[in-house]
Formats: sequence, structure tokens, C-alpha cells
Amino acid sequence: MNKTFNSKKKTLNHEQKNVLMALLFILPTAYLLVKTFVYPVYQTIVWSFYQYNLMEGSGSFYVGFKNYLDVLKSADFQLSMNRTLVFTVLSVVLELFFGFISALLLNQTFKGRSFFRAIIIIPWALLTLVNGLTWQWLLTPGYGGITVVLHQLHLLAPDVNPVWLADSSHLIYFVILADVWKMTPFITIILLAGLQSISSDLYEAAMLDGAGFWKKIRYITIPQIAPSVMMALVLRTMGAFKVYDVLTVFTGDATTSVSYLTFNNAFRYFFLGKASAMACMTAIVILLLAIIYIRMLNKKED
Repeated sequence: MNKTFNSKKKTLNHEQKNVLMALLFILPTAYLLVKTFVYPVYQTIVWSFYQYNLMEGSGSFYVGFKNYLDVLKSADFQLSMNRTLVFTVLSVVLELFFGFISALLLNQTFKGRSFFRAIIIIPWALLTLVNGLTWQWLLTPGYGGITVVLHQLHLLAPDVNPVWLADSSHLIYFVILADVWKMTPFITIILLAGLQSISSDLYEAAMLDGAGFWKKIRYITIPQIAPSVMMALVLRTMGAFKVYDVLTVFTGDATTSVSYLTFNNAFRYFFLGKASAMACMTAIVILLLAIIYIRMLNKKED
């Protein structure tokens, strides 16, 4: 009996040592995650309830939900939220549409398919700022690529020289164009992976039943890649709603997006309490959208 108890005790001690060793290896990573992610999120939530302006030098004091109410009443926030929603909806819909078409084409068997699958990643691989600078050059009045091409095609009169980026109310549509060009390959990769997981037996059975191309798309392809579509929607909605860097290239108007307005309040005017409230409200909107997408996905799976 004593020998058996001792052997169990030794085994338990050995397991405990393994757990402690695992914790020691995990501890540095956990510390970095807490320091760089968890604590900043906690600090942002705390600051959102305080009147905190570094430029005043008066310290911070608790104001409750005043920052949130001020943000909701702000005309700049309302305008930036409307533009952000327009940007998110249009860019995600267009990226999903073109990404689906690209995925269908790249899923076919043809010569040079591997080459096209490789080069389609190039826009997505570019830095967002590089993408913004590229489209800014294309839209430059006079010698910009789009203006030159339209002149050569005689779609614009020689004396017409449109300033594409002059109107901030229409600027968001050019930002959408740049974002769609960059992020469509990302959607394509996700949907292509979903297409490749569909069994060819389903299409063969549909052909035997006399189903045409559109019926196969509607009744086989789309239902089978629904999880991939939902994943792409969640990821791109979160990314599009937080758009910032490409806007810094196109415009200096902070009301073009909520992220840009939040950045201005935090790092240009140092209204840290107000900016923290904006960041929290943005996070809540993104979380609600993610929950809606996940519930839609679960309903389709049921």
C-alpha cells in the first residue's frame, strides 16, 4: 500500500512540475498580452468616464457618462459615423461581390491558374499607405493616371481637368475604391478555400438532375461556402469600420471616419477622455455587428 501511495505521489509531483514548467514558458507571453492589450483596453474604459485633457494640465476628474453624451451630441461624430457606415457597407459588399467572382474564376481549371492565384495577392500584400499613395497619384489632377487615360480615350475634353479629391463629401467613394482594390484578394482567398472544400459529387449529381450554372451556384455553391462568407464578412466589417491609415493619405478631414476623428481627439487635441469614449463606442458597434453575423451563421447551420 505504501509503495502504491508513494508512486502516485511521485506521479502527481511530476505532473505538477510539468504544469509549473508550462506556466513559466507561458508567463512572458501572457505578461506581454496583458501589458500591450488588456491593460490599454482597461485604461481606455476608465478614461472614458473622466474629463482628461493633457493640454490643460488640470488633471483628471470623474464625469460619469458625460463624455459619451457629448460624443453622441457632437455633429462631427455623427457625420463621421455616417461616413464610416457608408464606407463599411459599400466596401464590404463590393469586396464580397468581386471576391466571389474572382474565387469562382480561380477555382476553375485553366492554364496559368497558379500564376493568377499568386499575382492576385499583390494588392493585399502592399502596405495600406502604399496603396493610398498609389491611388492618390492615380487621382492627381493633370498628370494622374486616371485623368490621362480618360483624356486618351476621349472621355474627357482636353481642357477638362477634374479635381477628384477636392470634395470631402465625395472623397469617401474614392477611399472605397482604393480599399476594394486592396482587400478583394483577401476575400478571394477565404472564399476560394471554401470552394475547394465542396465535393465534386454534389455538382455531378446536380448535372444529372439537369441543373444549370446558376442553379448550381444558388443551391450548392452559396450554401456550402456560407461559413466562409460569414467569416469574411466579420473580418472585413471589423477592418473596414476601423479604417484610418488610408484616409491620412487622401484627406486631412477627420470627419471622414470615426477612427480618424478618435485619433485627432486623442493625439492632436489630447482630449483623452472624449477620445476614449469614442473608442469604446466604436468597439461596441463592431462587437454588435460581429454578434449579428455569428447568429446568422448559426441559424444557417441549424
